[in-house]
Amino acid sequence: MEEETQLMELRYRRLKELLSEKRDRLIALGLVDAGDIDAVMWENEAGEEGRSGIRFSEALDSDLSRLAPVLQIELQKKGLLYPQALLRDFLALLRTRDLVVLAGDSGSGKTSLIRAASEAIGGVCTVVPVKPNWTGPEDLLGYYNPVERSYQATPFLVALQDAARQPDVPHFICLDEMNLARVEHYFADFLSLLEQRTDLPTIQLYTADEERHVVVEQGLFLHVEAEARRRAGLGNTATLEDILGNDQANAEIHRLSGLTDKESVLIYHGRLRRSLAAQMRMPTSLTMPANVWIFGAVNMDDTTHQLSPKVLDRVHVLRFGNPMLADWDAIESEIDAAAGTLPADLSGLLIRSDEIGLRQDYPVFDRQDDNVRFLSDVSRRHLDPLGVEFGLRAIRQAQGYINAAVTAGLSKDEALDNVIRHKILPKMAFDTARPAGNGRARREILVELRDELSKRFEGTNVQMDASSVAELDRMIRLAEGNNGIVNYWLR
Repeated sequence: MEEETQLMELRYRRLKELLSEKRDRLIALGLVDAGDIDAVMWENEAGEEGRSGIRFSEALDSDLSRLAPVLQIELQKKGLLYPQALLRDFLALLRTRDLVVLAGDSGSGKTSLIRAASEAIGGVCTVVPVKPNWTGPEDLLGYYNPVERSYQATPFLVALQDAARQPDVPHFICLDEMNLARVEHYFADFLSLLEQRTDLPTIQLYTADEERHVVVEQGLFLHVEAEARRRAGLGNTATLEDILGNDQANAEIHRLSGLTDKESVLIYHGRLRRSLAAQMRMPTSLTMPANVWIFGAVNMDDTTHQLSPKVLDRVHVLRFGNPMLADWDAIESEIDAAAGTLPADLSGLLIRSDEIGLRQDYPVFDRQDDNVRFLSDVSRRHLDPLGVEFGLRAIRQAQGYINAAVTAGLSKDEALDNVIRHKILPKMAFDTARPAGNGRARREILVELRDELSKRFEGTNVQMDASSVAELDRMIRLAEGNNGIVNYWLR
């Protein structure tokens, strides 16, 4: 893989060298436009200096814990009311750089939150609707068309390219209705790429051979036309029209290239232009931009697919309730209280992507940490007998989230409760009538888990009526009317 990556980088470098050295001739011959060359030669379109607004570092001292009330106020201006705890949870998830799945009914505000939050921090949001017929990675990332000699890009891939050209600007990409198709089919390759945490993963789009062919073919044509111009006495500024309009140059370019008539030169020229433009627009590989966050918005009903254990093991699930059931008075009280502690107007707040959080490896498994010991104990005593997987990677991922949540203004207890709601409860779907792996009744183990969590969060600042304990109470109650079937998504 490293050798293939190095080869692709070498060949793309050769393409850039061709564009740099032969820029004027390529433009004069109409093989490429000046703007297209500039887009390739200059990696970044706009940095931090290209945006106007209030800097996060100046307005809030880069303090992420002060950002939640700012978002809450800005979202209220758009008619969106979210509790501050949910926004702190959302910011903590942003800081982890993990894939986040927002779950809830249609109209519950999943996509609206992503759009509005992106706008509030000076970012860019791209919503990509998922189609039910998506079956493979080419539906997400596109494919190479050998007939057209070009790569057929998708909105998702174009959004990644746009983000790469604006490295300081946060880019949110939301896969809307993510589970209309089976996520583990079209998103499997990308899930594997996202597991690479120590450096930015490289997305290989197609082989580097075609790029090499284009560079060689362009080079040969430039050599032939240069020789034809030399023999006809034309200068370096001569266009293709000048060459074809000059009898001697026209004859020479036909003879040297082996073409037989004027139309053949035009057809060959058109093919060269299309192939070069395709290579410039889409290199053979793309490094995952550091300023990209990927979200999925899902509904859980009869028209969608369940999220598989493989997917749930790698994502955080943030579930939304019915906004009509929210305590609007309490939310507005939070907003009023926050307004007095913040600068007068933070509209146009600008945050760099690295100020939200950097992509890095998960924390080392620390058995001395209280939350790690608690989660490990819960996994051994309750989750494993219930058939719910919660392994080493999930615990390390939980450690990373808890660290991020504290930075976002949540307590460690609130963060631990969120871990259970993000990572454990969404995996629960089993028949309580069947005995557990240790022979005990599953309902009994589930009730024990509920009591264990209630004891753990008693006396903390965790809001028990909206906690993992309340969710377990709901699941146990609904299972009694569902033939003993426990399902987190059941309503």
